[in-house]
Amino acid sequence: MNTDALKLSLLTYIKHFGLYDYLAFSWLFFTFIILIILASLIARRSSTASLLLVIFALLLLVISPFFIKVKLEETLRTTTTDITMVKKLTFSSSLIVEGIIYNKSTKDFSLCLIRTSIFKQTGAQGFKAYLNSLKPISNQSILVTKDLLKEESMEYQAVFDGFEYNGDVFATLKAECY
Repeated sequence: MNTDALKLSLLTYIKHFGLYDYLAFSWLFFTFIILIILASLIARRSSTASLLLVIFALLLLVISPFFIKVKLEETLRTTTTDITMVKKLTFSSSLIVEGIIYNKSTKDFSLCLIRTSIFKQTGAQGFKAYLNSLKPISNQSILVTKDLLKEESMEYQAVFDGFEYNGDVFATLKAECY
């Protein structure tokens, strides 16, 4: 994922904070402050324990937002995606990916950030397959402002123009809806 797609995803997420997002991040900030105060109180007795507590608090502050985002998306903003077609056009250098996004949440969505990535089809397994999953041939992020009601689906199509790779490919489709 390139930096522009990551920036778009982060800004879209922050812009569409809900009540549970605010509660989770407030809890994280409150826990961080309590741990820092506790570390300063412990510093009089044991500087090593205080240092370890400060390191733990900083790690908590840096790592927890990612887990909070993932957990809230799993529970509050659940979506699933299916790819119905990946086709390389014969007479042009374009690739078409069609898919369906399902709203499995209990709330309606008005905006979806959809990320489509194209990867080389290889027979690699294990660690080499994981490394290949980190290097997409091409990717595309699109912000769709169409209502997606609960328990309904939306069809999606991504066109990759100027796609020059001639080997076999597969696609992934991820949706973050708010």
